Amino acid sequence: MPLPLDKTLRREVLIDGAPYTVTISPLGVRLVRKGFRKGRAVSWRALLALGEPDAAAGGDDGDGGGDA
Repeated sequence: MPLPLDKTLRREVLIDGAPYTVTISPLGVRLVRKGFRKGRAVSWRALLALGEPDAAAGGDDGDGGGDA
């Protein structure tokens, strides 16, 4: 059974040879290049919205099925 995310987790990753710090918290995810203060952050709600198809555009509904 998965544990609830109730505290902040920090891990280091290498992206194209440069070290970055990934912070996962109850609020969302943050990626910052090591030695810098500013980075990219996204909330969990915004991350979910990225994967939702635009209904007005008539995009894929995500069920993997075709129209046939």
